[in-house]
Amino acid sequence: MTDTKSNTKKAEPSKVWSAKKYTLKTALLEFQKLAVSAKKDGKNPHFSSNYSKLESVIEAVNQGNQFGLFFTQEIDYIYTGHVSTKSDVIVVTTVRHEHDEETFVSKLPIILSSANMENPQKVGSAITYAKRYTLQSVYGLPSEDDDGNEASKPNINITKPKPKGEDDGL
Repeated sequence: MTDTKSNTKKAEPSKVWSAKKYTLKTALLEFQKLAVSAKKDGKNPHFSSNYSKLESVIEAVNQGNQFGLFFTQEIDYIYTGHVSTKSDVIVVTTVRHEHDEETFVSKLPIILSSANMENPQKVGSAITYAKRYTLQSVYGLPSEDDDGNEASKPNINITKPKPKGEDDGL
């Protein structure tokens, strides 16, 4: 059943039972049965593609609240070198259930060049990207990463074969 005013999906009243019966796994299963997806409301002008903004992903996963699901997202540091005290920044997304101690966790490192790590806008964009995709991942939301797909396409150079008898310059 879908609420047309808010475009949210609700479990059928006959299928809703006390939240105390849910565990993290059963609540996540019920959420995934709703077949929720985040709307693609962002546009990437560099690749002429669409993507789901973080706000849309949060709106989609918050539909799991009716089953007792909630999430936290934090930025953490993992120390990767002892000599230079080098650390990597990671986004950690954790899904929890109100009546269960078990958690599902998704982590993604922020990978930027040294120069970009000193640019707050670039760091903020990378953190938002990581929040969006770790949240989609841990909730099992379907997504088509248009901007990522376009960016990761290999460059293929096609050269025409030279006609027979043409000097190749060697």
